[in-house]
Amino acid sequence: MSLYKTRGIVLRTHKLGEADRIVTILTANHGKVRAVAKGVRKTKSKFGSRLEPFTNVELVLYKGRNLDIVTQAEIIDSLSEIRDNFDRITYGSAMLDLANKVSVEGERDVSLYNLLLRSLDVISKTRKNFRLLLIAFDIKLMAISGYMPKLERCVICEKKTGVKVRFSFEWGGVMCEECSIADRNSAAVSSATIETFIRLMRLPLSDIVALDVIARLEDDLYLIVRDYVNYYIESKLKSRDYLGHFTYN
Repeated sequence: MSLYKTRGIVLRTHKLGEADRIVTILTANHGKVRAVAKGVRKTKSKFGSRLEPFTNVELVLYKGRNLDIVTQAEIIDSLSEIRDNFDRITYGSAMLDLANKVSVEGERDVSLYNLLLRSLDVISKTRKNFRLLLIAFDIKLMAISGYMPKLERCVICEKKTGVKVRFSFEWGGVMCEECSIADRNSAAVSSATIETFIRLMRLPLSDIVALDVIARLEDDLYLIVRDYVNYYIESKLKSRDYLGHFTYN
């Protein structure tokens, strides 16, 4: 029997048959893992609530041909505070959604696991700035994935951008007014939005909770980051659509 042990964060679950569930887990050492938890939906299941989304667990799994099988699960941190609050579960679920989208089965990604764990820990303890934390999570995830946009100089000519700035999803960064003709689908953004983008990239997540960002600036930044993520993952995350019903300036 091929058994292995790892820790991981439960990203999602769905029903299988009458009593089982397929659990998707972002692990520290094995990337994304999809495994069957047998009998988990029974009242007297040995797993109890240990395999609920957001939970950080220590697992023992049996390596299967198509799906692995969970044989043991012990809670490291249930992060139950997230499930007890509407805003926390809304924005936390958006983080899980993106982590599930970008993670690859069988490919170790400790940086992604650590980023998600830190982000969920901060979300579980805060009472404010939920959307700003989600924006920061997205920015940091794109950075560790190698898709951080160029923000301090024009992505084409390398010159410092002025007051009028455009953001190009295709080129991966800001454009000066002269170069913006290269991408007619680029979006107009303020220099303050770009400065906040850079600040969120550099600040620890725990410090972002205390930031005071004006609403309109946060709206603009949310849209830019959301659409940049969608462009590079070549998909539209439904969990993000209802978090802001507004348009670019």
